[in-house]
Amino acid sequence: MQYYDYNQKLRIPDKLFTPLYGVRLNGGLLGSVFENGISFVKKNFDVDRMCYWYDEKAGKHPTAEPYQYNTLWEGRLRGQTASLFLMEAGNALRWREDPELRATMDAIVNSIEDAAEADGFILPIDKSQFGRIEYPHYTRIWLTYGLLAAHRAGNRRALPLLRRFQDWFNRCPDLPVIKYTSLAFQGVVASPQIYFTEAGREEDMEIGREAYEETWRLSQFIERGAEEAVAVRRQPGVEPHAHGSEIEAYEGYLDLYRYFGAPYLLNAVLGFRDAYQRSWQHVGGGIVMIETFHEKNPLTPGSRYFRKTHEGKPSTYNELCASAFWLQLHQRLHRLFPENESYVFEIEQSLFNVVVANQNGDREIRYHAYLDQEKSHLPFTYHCCAGIGSRIFGSLPEYLFTMKDSTLSVDIFAPSTLTWETPYGTVTVREETCFPYDGKVTLRLESDAPHELTLRIRIPCYATEELPVLLNGQTVAIGKPGSYVEIPRIWQSGDTLAFTVPMTLTAHPYEGYDCVAGYRAFSYTYGPLLMAVAGAANDAEVGIALPGDGSSLAAALRPTDRPLHFSIGDTGTTLLPYLEVQDEPFTCFPFFKNS
Repeated sequence: MQYYDYNQKLRIPDKLFTPLYGVRLNGGLLGSVFENGISFVKKNFDVDRMCYWYDEKAGKHPTAEPYQYNTLWEGRLRGQTASLFLMEAGNALRWREDPELRATMDAIVNSIEDAAEADGFILPIDKSQFGRIEYPHYTRIWLTYGLLAAHRAGNRRALPLLRRFQDWFNRCPDLPVIKYTSLAFQGVVASPQIYFTEAGREEDMEIGREAYEETWRLSQFIERGAEEAVAVRRQPGVEPHAHGSEIEAYEGYLDLYRYFGAPYLLNAVLGFRDAYQRSWQHVGGGIVMIETFHEKNPLTPGSRYFRKTHEGKPSTYNELCASAFWLQLHQRLHRLFPENESYVFEIEQSLFNVVVANQNGDREIRYHAYLDQEKSHLPFTYHCCAGIGSRIFGSLPEYLFTMKDSTLSVDIFAPSTLTWETPYGTVTVREETCFPYDGKVTLRLESDAPHELTLRIRIPCYATEELPVLLNGQTVAIGKPGSYVEIPRIWQSGDTLAFTVPMTLTAHPYEGYDCVAGYRAFSYTYGPLLMAVAGAANDAEVGIALPGDGSSLAAALRPTDRPLHFSIGDTGTTLLPYLEVQDEPFTCFPFFKNS
C-alpha cells in the first residue's frame, strides 16, 4: 500500500496523497541529511536508557541511568527520548532497511507494551498526572508520532498499542479541562493522527474536537489581519503564552476541517497562516514567534529580530520546531489544494533553510536557526527540536512526490528513485539533479508496458522566467513560475522529461527592529536557498558591513571552486548557502552604509 486512501472517511477529500513507501534518495544534499539523521540516533542514544521509565513502570528494576540533562525533559516529560528515537527510526525504515535501527525500534515498542496498563494507558507515569504539566498534549503527541512511525515501518504491535491508548483518551476523566492547561493547543493534532490510519474511528475526531477546539481563538484568525492575536492569547483562566508551536494546532484544525467540512475551520487556518506569513516569518522561511519573547522581549507584528540580543535582552527566534510544524501544515494544504505552488515553496524553504540548516552532521541538531554572528549550540543532545527534527529527517523522501491513482506530482527536486505503483502496474521514475545547487532536472521513466498517466511538474515561484519542459528532447510544455505543468499521455518505457529551473540571486531589503540609523541591511536568496555572508566583523556598530549598494551585490561576486560560494570583492568575506554555515562567524543580514 503505497499510500493510505482515507478519502472515504472525509467530507473534504484530499486531491493527492503522500507516499508512505517506495522512494529512495540517491545521494545529494537531502540524501546526506537523511543518512546523518539515522547516524545521529544510532550514535547518541542507548536503548536501556531510553526505556528506563517504561521498564521501571513495568517493574523490571532497570540498572541503566535515565536521560536527565535537565528538569524539563526526562526529568519531567518521561519517555521523550524513546519517542524521539521512534520518530526517526520508524520513518527512516519506511525507505530503507537498517537491522540495528529496527532492532532498537522494536525493543522500545516492546518496552512500551510491557508497561501498558489493562485499560490502554501507556505513558510511563501515574494516570493521575496525565492532566498536569504537558502530558495531555506534548508527550502524548510525541508518542503518537513515534508509534505511528513504528507501525508504518512494519512493527505489528505499535498500532494496536496506540489504538488502545486512544480509546483510553476518548474516555479520559480529564477531558473537560485539558484545553486550559500548558501548551494545550499542541494536543489538537493528536487524535486526527490515528484517525487517518486503518485503525481510526469517528469518535477520535468527535472527542478530539470536543476536548481541544478553541472557538474564541479560531474567530480571531477568521477576521484576518490578526497579527496581534499571534503574539497574545487571551482566554479565561490562566493565559498560556503565545508560542510558535501553536502552528501545530492549525495542522490539527485543518484535519478537523477535512473531517467535519465546517468552513469556519478552513477560514481560521488560512487566516492564521496568512497572519504568520505577513508578520512573523523571516526571509528564508524561519518563524520569528517563540515563547521566550512573551515575558522578556515582547514581539510585535513585523519586528523580525535577527540579533541575538536587542536592547540588552535575549532575542530568540527561528526555532526548528516551529518551522517543522509550518512544513507539516503546508504539506496538508498541498494535498488539499495541489494547484497552489506556494504551499510547496513553504515546505521547500522550511526544509533547506531551517530543518537542514540546523543539522550539524550526525553530531547535533540545533534548536535555533540563528541568522547572525554564530549558529546555536546546546550542551545536551536531545530537546524538542532534536525530536521534531528527527521526525522530518527520517521522513525526507515523502516530500518529493505526491500521487493519486494515475497522477504523479513532482514537487521538490532531489536525486532519487520512485517505484510508483499505478493502476496499470509499476513504473520507475529516476530523477537526476544537483538541485538546489543547479536547476537542471531530468526524469527517466521505466516500465514493463505503456501507461496512461499524468505527470505534474512543479515550476517554482522563484524561477526567473518561463521554461520549456522537454519530452525526449522536444518541447512539450512551457512552465510558468509559480505553477504546475501537467503532461497527460501514454508513457513508454525510456521516456525522458528534462527542464532547467533558472535561478538568480535576489536581494531583500530588511525591515524590522534591528535596523541601524545610517545603514541599510539586506538578506539574499538564491532560488529557495537563504544565503549568508561569512567573515569576521569589520564594523563596530553593525558587525559585517559591505561596500556599495545592497541591491546590486551580485556585481561584486566572484565564483569560487565550490557551488554557490562567491567571494565578495576584496572584503575577505564569502557569500554561501546558509545551510552550509557551521562554526564560522557570519550574518544573513549584511549592512551597507547609506550614501
